[in-house]
Amino acid sequence: MKKVIQLTLGIMTALGGFVDLGQIVFTMQAGALFAYKLIWAIVLGGIAIMLYMEMCGRVAVVAQRPVFAVVRLRLGPRLGVATLVASNLLNLLTCAAELGAIAIVVQLLTGVNERVALIVGGLALGALVWMLHFQWIERTFGLLGLAMIVFAVAAWNLDPNWKSVAGGLLPGLATQGSHDLTLYAYFAVGIFSALLMEYEVHFYSSGAIEEKWTIKDLPENTIVSVSGIVLGSLLTCALLILGAIVFLPRDIFPDLLSTTALPVALPLGTTALKIALIGIFACVASAAIETALSSGYNICQFFGFKWDKNVSPLEVPRFTISWTGTLILALVIAVTGIKPLTLVNFSIIFGMVIMPFTYYPILTAARDPALMGEHVTGKVQDTLAWIFLGIIVIAALAAIPLMIATHSGQP
Repeated sequence: MKKVIQLTLGIMTALGGFVDLGQIVFTMQAGALFAYKLIWAIVLGGIAIMLYMEMCGRVAVVAQRPVFAVVRLRLGPRLGVATLVASNLLNLLTCAAELGAIAIVVQLLTGVNERVALIVGGLALGALVWMLHFQWIERTFGLLGLAMIVFAVAAWNLDPNWKSVAGGLLPGLATQGSHDLTLYAYFAVGIFSALLMEYEVHFYSSGAIEEKWTIKDLPENTIVSVSGIVLGSLLTCALLILGAIVFLPRDIFPDLLSTTALPVALPLGTTALKIALIGIFACVASAAIETALSSGYNICQFFGFKWDKNVSPLEVPRFTISWTGTLILALVIAVTGIKPLTLVNFSIIFGMVIMPFTYYPILTAARDPALMGEHVTGKVQDTLAWIFLGIIVIAALAAIPLMIATHSGQP
């Protein structure tokens, strides 16, 4: 039973990281523009985050060093501080976008004014995180997020051309023309980035320590990281398939969160639509929680302050001020009226730019015998991780030019 419950950490991390606001809309837009031809980017990103999540969990368990303790150790104080500032700025922007998405979903479900839903929802989420211990946060939102499976059921019921879907596993140019090619590259980089958002590993490694995992739990670390990522990848593929089947033939570019839930209703009806909205709510709420808590984890781990979500918030004042401050600032940003998708599109690209400074320290720490002893990364995983780091660096260099050239992915 304990092992089953531990899976909720992987589920929450995967759903809050993979299937957040950006991934939901971004992936459906990719399907609406290029059909199944970007499925390879989902597979590529899924394998990459699976490797790195396993490594960061292993480092946290063996060396008792979560991600930002590793960042300080490997990058040094100056570059480490720059990475800390950039990562927490990314967390803030992402958290603001997810809070805006919560308001949209609550409005769709209840009819409440979006501004009221935003303020009440943000405060209620903060109160919930304040009161609950880490285990109950991950279990509640991880299990509630399983409602997203309705998207996979809908995609299956719409009977896609599975041969064409399988063809999307191989990279290939989608269309002709320089703008189409640039747009295709932008969405490939964006999907890859969204799957590898830094707060996923920040939250996961901290969660391993919050859960008090030991060396004996290393097999569970592998199971949790793999199972959560596989689930998140399959759901992301389902979103792309729905975009290709529902929006592409109708020449619709889904640029609203509310639009992305509609494909579920076509084969399954209005009840399924409500379940889909509940699933979206769980995912965007998970992402808001993960980014807020990750900000607190990052600061405390980097500077050596005490942090623990399983004790009274008053016992860890710096940690509490950090995550509550992030949540409050994110709520203020969201209340200004900036569109959540504007924020999340920027955060995906910005996250790609700074990504090497998170994953390089994880890779080098996991392969260090002095730190990991007999639990160093194996040769195959290490080789793959270096290859993926090279891909991450290339994507990081291409991200901003592609964003400018495509006007943030506008067809």
